[in-house]
Amino acid sequence: MKHPASWLSAVLAIACLVLGYLVIHQKTELALVRSQLGSAAEDAQKRIIDLQHQVAAAKAATAKASAAPVAAAAGDRPQAVRTNTGATIIHIGDILKDHPEYLGLYAKQMRRNVERMYGDTLATLNLPADQLAKLKGLLAEKQMSSIDAIQAAEAAGIERGTPEWQDAIKQAAQDTEQQISAIMGPNADNTLAQLQMKVSFQNQVQNNYAADFANAGAPLSPDQSHALVQALSDANYAGKDTTNRPANYNEVDPTTGLTPHDSRIVEAAAQSLSPAQIQVLKTDQMENAQLSALMRQYNKGNGPVMFVP
Repeated sequence: MKHPASWLSAVLAIACLVLGYLVIHQKTELALVRSQLGSAAEDAQKRIIDLQHQVAAAKAATAKASAAPVAAAAGDRPQAVRTNTGATIIHIGDILKDHPEYLGLYAKQMRRNVERMYGDTLATLNLPADQLAKLKGLLAEKQMSSIDAIQAAEAAGIERGTPEWQDAIKQAAQDTEQQISAIMGPNADNTLAQLQMKVSFQNQVQNNYAADFANAGAPLSPDQSHALVQALSDANYAGKDTTNRPANYNEVDPTTGLTPHDSRIVEAAAQSLSPAQIQVLKTDQMENAQLSALMRQYNKGNGPVMFVP
C-alpha cells in the first residue's frame, strides 16, 4: 500500500500536467486570436489608407475638372476623369447632355432616394393621396434641380464651386421649394428635417435598441417601438427652435448618469414602456453617454475623426 503522501504527490503531479497543458492550449488559442485580429486590423488599416488616397485623388480630379474650360461640342467634352488610384469621376450633367433618355432613369433613382430618406413618415402629414404623390415628386425634383442649374451655369461659363455657381443651384430649386411650401406650409424645411430624423430613430430602435430589450427578456411590442421612436423624435431639436433649450442639455448629471436630453426621453417613454424596459433604456442611454465622453477625449480638433482597430 502506497504512502498517502506519495499518492497525494502523484495526484498533484497529474493535476499540474493537466493544468500545464490547458495553459499551453489557451496560450496557443490566444496567440491565434491575436494573429487573426492583427491581420484584420492591418487589412482594415490598409483599406482605410487606400480609401483616403482615393478621396484625396477624387477631390483633386474634381478641382481639375472644374477649372477646365467648357467644351462646345459633346465629342470634345471629357466625359470622365480618371484618378491615379483608378477612381473615375463622372458628372451626371454630362451624361444627360449626350443621353437625354437617361433623365427618366435618373428621376426614378431620385424617387427611390426620397422613399429611403423619409420612409413612411410623409404619410403622417395626413395629406390627400394626390397631394402626397405630388410632394414626393417635388422632393425628387428638388434633388434633380441642380442638374438644370449646372447645365445653365455651364452654358453661361460659370465655374464650378464659385459663389455664382452656388447661387445658380439655389435659384434653380426656388420654384420647387415654393411648391413644396404650398403643400406643407411655410415651415416645410423644418418639418422635413424632423421627418428625416424620425427615420433615423426608427432605424436606431430597430437595429440597436430592439436587440438590447430582447436580450434583457423585455422585448418591445410594435406599439412600444413606435412610442420609443416618438419619444426620441420629440426630444430631438432637429428643425426646431433651440432658444429655450437648456445650456446643459447634453451634460451628464453625475447623480443619475443621464443627460437632461436622456431624462426627457425616459420620461416620455415611461408612458408606454414597462419598468424593466425603462431600465434597459436608461442603461443604453448611460452607456451611450459614457462612450461619447470617451471618444471626445481623443477628438481634440474640429475635423472628422476615424476610429480604427
